[in-house]
Amino acid sequence: MTDSTRPQSLFVDTRSKNARAILSELGVSFTVNLASADLIWMQSNYQQFYDQLQEYQLLNHIPNEDALVDKGNLTDHLTARSRTRTETDLPSNTFYPCTYRLYDEREHQTFFAQSPECDRADEPWILKPTDESRGIGIRIEWQVEKVRRVYQHLQRENPESDYIVQRYIRNPLLLSGRKSEIRLYWLIANLDPLMVLLYREGTVRLNTLPFRLGDYDNPLIHLTNIYQQKQDPDYVPELRLKWTFTQLQTYITDQLGLSQSDFIAARFKPLCKRYLACAVEAAIEKLAEVPPKGHFFGLYGADIILDDTLHPWLTEIQYEPGLSHDDPVKHQVVPPMLREAVQIVLEIQQRKRWKESLAQLDSVKNFEWIIDET
Repeated sequence: MTDSTRPQSLFVDTRSKNARAILSELGVSFTVNLASADLIWMQSNYQQFYDQLQEYQLLNHIPNEDALVDKGNLTDHLTARSRTRTETDLPSNTFYPCTYRLYDEREHQTFFAQSPECDRADEPWILKPTDESRGIGIRIEWQVEKVRRVYQHLQRENPESDYIVQRYIRNPLLLSGRKSEIRLYWLIANLDPLMVLLYREGTVRLNTLPFRLGDYDNPLIHLTNIYQQKQDPDYVPELRLKWTFTQLQTYITDQLGLSQSDFIAARFKPLCKRYLACAVEAAIEKLAEVPPKGHFFGLYGADIILDDTLHPWLTEIQYEPGLSHDDPVKHQVVPPMLREAVQIVLEIQQRKRWKESLAQLDSVKNFEWIIDET
């Protein structure tokens, strides 16, 4: 068997059980030898291998992906892009809620200088640690002074943690009366040339309790995160908390009486692709700083909240979006999404190895292009 036709080999660390289970159906071989793997998939401790990769070896992390997935860094890059944007660029305040980095002295002072007379119980702020996921550490407060006291307390407990404060989306689109959030899956498949894609299907997550402005300590109302919902003693396991895009589209057209039968395809996804393109382009200088050998890619999640005018807001980006697929909705989306993502980066790797064009990839089936510089 020649090098060009041999089965490609994957190293998957022991923590990535979901990834291994899904990728086992690809017809690849698994190896315990990092040096011989075509693709290395790791959840942690991957930084030590950046400078040890072979010329075409793949790693599922971009060294400076914190430029996107750290909430403070994302805020910084989007803000800087807005200052230098051209007339055709989207201003970040049209898709990213007003956000302050509290660890930045200037932004800290600007936020806390806001007059308490402007405090309104129906216009709260959401305090988030910059490097956490699954809703961990989030607090919602509507008084600036209360935000100050909470932030000071958190800083005393853990001085190493950084926080942002972001304007809460006060008018979310309600599905069966509940707040919802959309998880998108997207891929930075290559950095040079830049190749970024969005998977055609995502998941819609609903909260347990009906939405209302107030009772901000209740995660069953406000934190649209299944992990947080399950932590609450009043969580009802039988309640359906995930919808497909098809169910969302049906609800918009049938239940809300809106005449947007193609909202997901014609408006929602094109806008979200523009948002993600803005985020990548804002951070590209940092993302492009990679070691000379190896090939780096990243599979990410993006959280989107639709407001009651059907305008999408990007709230954050996550690396290694949850690959569990034990519920029916995620089972439809996650396994085929991951398998196609890996096929895409393996095809790019093979084409680079054999000096072939990267245009018109055969493996792109259900991903849609965000950026294609080929």
